Amino acid sequence: MVLLSYESRTRNGTNLTLLNWQRKSRSYLMARLIPKIEPSEILNTGERKIAEALVQQLPSKVEVFHSFQWLSQEKDRLREGEADFVILHPDQGMLFIEVKGSLLRYVPDQQAWFAQNQDGSVYELKRGPFDQVRDSHYQLIDLIKKEIGGELPFTHGYAVAFPNHRYEGKLPPNVTPDLVFDLKKCEDISEAVDKAFDRWRSHSHPPLTGTQKDATYDAMFPRFGLIPVLWRKVEDWEMRIKRLTDEQKQFLDFISGHPKAAIRGIAGSGKTILALAKVQALVKQKTRSLLLCYNNQLKDWLIQAMPETSADLITVDTYHGIVENLCKKANIPFASKPGGGKDDEFWTYDAPELLEEACNLLGPEEKFEAIVVDEGQDFHDLWWDSLECLLQDAENKKAYYVFFDPKQNLFIEQPSLPLELGQPFTLTVNCRNTARIAEHCADLINEPPQIKEGAPKGDNPEIITAPNLDQAFREVAKKVRSWCTSTAGGLKNSQVAVLAPGQTEAKWPKDFQTVSATRNFNAWRRNEGVLITSWRRFKGLEADAIAIVETPERKDSISDQYVARSRAKHILTVVQVQSL
Repeated sequence: MVLLSYESRTRNGTNLTLLNWQRKSRSYLMARLIPKIEPSEILNTGERKIAEALVQQLPSKVEVFHSFQWLSQEKDRLREGEADFVILHPDQGMLFIEVKGSLLRYVPDQQAWFAQNQDGSVYELKRGPFDQVRDSHYQLIDLIKKEIGGELPFTHGYAVAFPNHRYEGKLPPNVTPDLVFDLKKCEDISEAVDKAFDRWRSHSHPPLTGTQKDATYDAMFPRFGLIPVLWRKVEDWEMRIKRLTDEQKQFLDFISGHPKAAIRGIAGSGKTILALAKVQALVKQKTRSLLLCYNNQLKDWLIQAMPETSADLITVDTYHGIVENLCKKANIPFASKPGGGKDDEFWTYDAPELLEEACNLLGPEEKFEAIVVDEGQDFHDLWWDSLECLLQDAENKKAYYVFFDPKQNLFIEQPSLPLELGQPFTLTVNCRNTARIAEHCADLINEPPQIKEGAPKGDNPEIITAPNLDQAFREVAKKVRSWCTSTAGGLKNSQVAVLAPGQTEAKWPKDFQTVSATRNFNAWRRNEGVLITSWRRFKGLEADAIAIVETPERKDSISDQYVARSRAKHILTVVQVQSL
């Protein structure tokens, strides 16, 4: 008989096993857990311990899928199952792990597994833990074989983890010791995983190629088969996109030695994130900094992204906002409201003069040592001149960076930049969108697509037509429901946005029937509803899934189309209205 008995390991209330696992965590980046949650959020104690150990001990190139559900068609019925963990290791292959946290014992004479209740009573399991994990393993492996079109070119197998038990005695005839992760092995689960892969490996093989990984993902996330479909796909795509490109690493190296620079980047090249990273680096140097942008909603997002401890050293605002705020502090009459358009003469000519006047009246405590600008393509010529007065020492700026994309220019006829910034550093690689959305957006502006290496292909953008505006919003509502309903796509409201021309606002729906809608950006971020807003208000932001309504008079506005469509990170639907 094999006895797997509970071993209590606590001292003064401290779980020593968990402590040991934490001590074994590696100094390099941890493995990625999908879905993207903290292991501490997993309710099942045994699964939580295994998740923490896997994430902390396996390298960053490894993906760990938790609670992986599958559906299989067998003759006239569907079968469903779940694997507690699936490890996708690009060098080793795939390993399925079933976790058992309760007290179990195996009786060889009966070839059966028994569990013990808290009251001491014993009952026989209908299926043993190795039968369960073997089933999940073969179901998914068969799917991948069909996708690849033959035998798998990498190692695959399974194991069972008992994080609360120690192993004694004999094993079932179809189980070897390397496939049993007991309490001791779980303390060094990285080594246990390596030994399990060695046990299953029939021949040496090279690391998985990009094509093989794509085929594996396609099998794991088909339109029908594994549940829930859409949110798991989006989680996976997000993880693969969010790694720094070589180009971004070069930029960070470049900017560390250049206190002034203009940075030109295509939509999705990471300009805003890099601007944010630079400002946060300035905070560490105790440099009082101003982060400026054009769009008020982008300003709100940047404020939320900044650590609260940075508030004393960083001011985040739009150009309109900084002018109004400083005029009020200097007691200068200010009649206009922030947010004027490109033809607003007040903002083009008067506002820069008012800003300079305010700066002359205010002391150095209201000024800055460094300025970082995002959306620089939307800044007027005179705005650049007026920014000089915001600096404590304009001749010796500690940092001056401008991020821009002339292809996203919606407000300025001929944008220009300060000459002192020199030739721009160029970011050409799209690291926001899936490959198919990136290609689609590049085609709009007749540019060759520069797609991040390893970026997921994703789904093709969907272009559909509607005879009128009412029907267009009905199509959008249908699409939103398919994305957000828990039994369908499973996306959160905060992952989805609907963009439409501002002049159609009177026709915007109050909801999408079973899915709530909101026009408030903060409510959207709180997941209270799917956002519906204008293209221009959403400029500079992004969402996992976006539906866009395009009206006839907008179809020739390539800049608007490029800006709006490039906001979609993973899923894009465009509804083109034939007639108003």
